[in-house]
Amino acid sequence: MYALLNRSLSPPRNRSVQVTQQSTVTSGRAPQLYHRQHRASYYFESSRHTSLSFRLLLSQLKEPKESVQYRRTRDFLCLNMDNLLASIRPGIDDDARSRQYFIGLLRIHLSYLTDDEIAQLRDALKAAQFSCNVVETVIDDEVYCDHRFSNGPPHAFHRTLMQTTDFFNLLEDMKTNIQKCGTNFLPSDFSVAVPDALHSSVRDWNQTNKTIDDLRHSVLIFTKALNFSITSYEIITDILKINSTKVTAGQKSIYIDSRMAEAVMADTKGNLFAELLRDVLELLLTQKLSGIAVPPDKLTRTQHQQLSAAIAQIYTNVPSSSGQDFKQLASATLKDAIDFGEIKIQPTTGVALGHAWIVPSLSLVPDKRKNHTDLGYRFMHSGFRLEPADSPIREWPAYFMSMKENEESYPD
Repeated sequence: MYALLNRSLSPPRNRSVQVTQQSTVTSGRAPQLYHRQHRASYYFESSRHTSLSFRLLLSQLKEPKESVQYRRTRDFLCLNMDNLLASIRPGIDDDARSRQYFIGLLRIHLSYLTDDEIAQLRDALKAAQFSCNVVETVIDDEVYCDHRFSNGPPHAFHRTLMQTTDFFNLLEDMKTNIQKCGTNFLPSDFSVAVPDALHSSVRDWNQTNKTIDDLRHSVLIFTKALNFSITSYEIITDILKINSTKVTAGQKSIYIDSRMAEAVMADTKGNLFAELLRDVLELLLTQKLSGIAVPPDKLTRTQHQQLSAAIAQIYTNVPSSSGQDFKQLASATLKDAIDFGEIKIQPTTGVALGHAWIVPSLSLVPDKRKNHTDLGYRFMHSGFRLEPADSPIREWPAYFMSMKENEESYPD
């Protein structure tokens, strides 16, 4: 199963770990960037998901637990850090460039963590006696590099990218350079008002003829919830040259990509409308927090943290205007929770996408023994890039794992 999933389990954490790169990288080839301009359905940033995984584990360490459960959570934190360090080794032939690229990627993947969270991460890993020796194997065999074959094992050398002291020094440097961020520029009740605005926008949209004026009505609901002084936004459709979002703002206008606007108004089920609302919400929140309308891929580290903190507060609240029928349906569904099965999650860290499965009913993975289908490109910030770019999207056939296969690949 390990060949099928193209993954391996990290060794136990009770000893110093030497993370080596088993799949060799051709000398002289830096990570490839793609330059084709294709649209994204939404902007994806892997570092945000990495930080969410660590934030979840850090929050669990704060909860009162038995010593055995606490140690398991702490060991899982170490395992995720091992996976992150192992997944971002560049394998560039130049020593200095490869180390610089590696450290840059590590900083990016931890960039959403706040000052306090970086300190908690450092203290938790030190308490667990976390140690690392991140090593990559780089092929420098001239025959192999030129002709892609050799008469025996190709000549290679090993490079150390980071050791334990370097790792904790990096965390200390990140902690001292992170600015405090908050949501002081937002209304005090924004975390309650915005979910209500989302609910009202969707409800009103479903009852309209789905025109540009109806889109303007939805935007005005958001501006009111966020206490914008301008309440006469004009909606303008145009071909946007920004890849990371479908909306941008002028002084008194909201610009929506004309292709997206046409698709939203033609979508009778309202699925695309939800995507558009997400972009509008992020745009208005960014404008409120930063004073300017910055696309998500151009935000600074502090702006990223501010926006992430605001959205997290919004997502924790249920709209007060939720219908009684919906609440009754949810209550009826939860009565059968005992039969749901147990959901387990291997979090996303680094370039690893993670895995979620329901015990004992369902575990689904891509079947990489079979051919994949190229679906095109999506503009996003993947886990192996310093900057966002167009990334290839591939689709594999589904493979349903047996319980034994799942236990071998994703043990407790």
